[in-house]
Amino acid sequence: MRPRGNTQEDYILRMIRQAAELLRQLKRRLLGGEESAETIRQDAAAAIDFLLGGQAPVLGMLDPASAVRLVGHPALVELWTALLDVEADAAEASGDGTLAARRRVRVAALRDAARSAWGAMDADPNDAGPPAPMERPEP
Repeated sequence: MRPRGNTQEDYILRMIRQAAELLRQLKRRLLGGEESAETIRQDAAAAIDFLLGGQAPVLGMLDPASAVRLVGHPALVELWTALLDVEADAAEASGDGTLAARRRVRVAALRDAARSAWGAMDADPNDAGPPAPMERPEP
């Protein structure tokens, strides 16, 4: 029998795996071109809501450094930014270049804030391996 691990880390690992699978599906659908890009954009936004939970609307409004600190986990931030990338690609494909540009600016700012908080973001959002420790760097 497997010993019980940290419940919070188990939950985060499950969320990472599920969100990574959603990300793979969204990318495949976007590349396939069989669905409208607008539907894929909406599904990417829903996947972000799934990943971030009830905090998603607040995190979307916060400055990048605060949002990254509140998310608190490098793999979650990397998945969030990867989903925002898909949302931007789908928005561009559906003719909404303004939304696409806003999403890309947000992605860059979140990734910069994550690098400042945790160093290089080496995590592949398609790799649902074990999460990094839940430690936060000293200010």
